[in-house]
Amino acid sequence: MKIEDILKTECILSNVNVQTKEAALKIMAEKLYSLGYVKESYIQAIQDREANYPSGLPMSDLKIAIPHTDSDHVNQSVICFARLPEDVEFSVMGDPSQKIPVRLISMFALKEKKKIGDLLETLITTYQDNDVLKALLEADDESEIYNILHENVGKNLKAS
Repeated sequence: MKIEDILKTECILSNVNVQTKEAALKIMAEKLYSLGYVKESYIQAIQDREANYPSGLPMSDLKIAIPHTDSDHVNQSVICFARLPEDVEFSVMGDPSQKIPVRLISMFALKEKKKIGDLLETLITTYQDNDVLKALLEADDESEIYNILHENVGKNLKAS
């Protein structure tokens, strides 16, 4: 898998103005559906999975969420990235009782079920670098966000 295969400029959203994680996930999932990357069932499946398996990562400074769901809702593998102007509350991956403020969401949809763990590991590794998160938060526009993701996720992505 190459970064060019899954990172698309039309899936970068730089100003998702919402009050809740559910609203953010809905906007992102509907975007992927409108572009044909996912099936209509993905829109509800991403909400259901987030409710049962939270995706917030409790990094030391800036926080990010990495939601995803089962491959049977996916037509074509893709990453959708959203930046929010205000924090929304996500539950922490592995500890749903803990809540964190999130302004960056890196949703992915993978057609190949066996590659989900690899991509999740790649994204977590990438986002553990606070400088990357800071650059994403301060980027001027979708093009700059795309370039930051392309370079940083791309260098950590395992070729397969």
